[in-house]
Amino acid sequence: MRRHVIALTGIIIATTTVGGWATTGGGQAPQLGSGGPEAQLERVVMHDAGGRTIGSVRIGEAGETVRVQASLRGLSPGFHAFHVHETGLCDPDAPDGPFTTAGGHYVGGGGDHGAHDGDMPSLYVAEDGTARLSFVTDRFTLDELRGGDGSAVMVHAGPDNFANIPKDRYTSSLPGETVPDSETLKTGDAGDRAACGVIGGDDGSEDAGGLVTVTSEDGFFETVRRIRNDIETSDDLTLVSVVNHAAAARQAGLELRPTTLIVFGNAAGGTPLMQEARTFGIDLPQKLLVWRAQGVVKVTYNDPHYLADRHGVTGQDELLDDIEAALRQLATGA
Repeated sequence: MRRHVIALTGIIIATTTVGGWATTGGGQAPQLGSGGPEAQLERVVMHDAGGRTIGSVRIGEAGETVRVQASLRGLSPGFHAFHVHETGLCDPDAPDGPFTTAGGHYVGGGGDHGAHDGDMPSLYVAEDGTARLSFVTDRFTLDELRGGDGSAVMVHAGPDNFANIPKDRYTSSLPGETVPDSETLKTGDAGDRAACGVIGGDDGSEDAGGLVTVTSEDGFFETVRRIRNDIETSDDLTLVSVVNHAAAARQAGLELRPTTLIVFGNAAGGTPLMQEARTFGIDLPQKLLVWRAQGVVKVTYNDPHYLADRHGVTGQDELLDDIEAALRQLATGA
């Protein structure tokens, strides 16, 4: 089993615009969730064509706008096109090329590329492969991105020209065509798709209130045994406790469907988070809840980014992404 780095720990979510875009420069930027109890938040986990988690994009309603905040790593240096695509399906092994299952750009009410509602400011990647971007937009809402088949955040391999090729200055090498040509008008000549993350599509998990729930392919007891074994045979993890809630309910003369809590962690992963905010310790060690409903076995865990947001921890995105990946691997067995 892959070595784990995991906190004796859980989703942060965030956001950001330009014309349609207004970068978060001077003044007080609207805060995620500032729209009150009904405000919506979503964190999009990004994967490259090799299946590696390379960071996340956080999208949240902030007043009358939507903030988008990207924190990524493992990309090639330079500018990369950054868009929303029309389908929430990110298949790195798609027959037509990585992530082509996400379809074309999310056009919305826009026309040619550069005016698509899903066109976002370019992502700049530093020499160390990391990128951070924050902006606010009024071109889409979370409900629009989540509707239908969902949508996807896409990082392209190349830069985006936003179809900005003035016809009075350039001519096309293609006979009978003026510039920009149809491909430029559609995609901005951004090249292959380097990374993708699902918004509102079916990635096999449910996410609500900082809890992530996945479905297990095994039976209830097989799932509990598998998770325990993966923890106990890991060099990085320590099994702290296993709580059989259903058994405790029977001792109290009550009934409860199969529900078992597995508590475990790694001090090397959890301590840096508590060094930033001691209160993080109330959510550590990490936990996996295995439960069965209507014959389906589920595994639920705290999203580490949500917990970081709760405790005001910043600057730990890479560690939180590693923790989240390890939690998902334990939960799914994949």
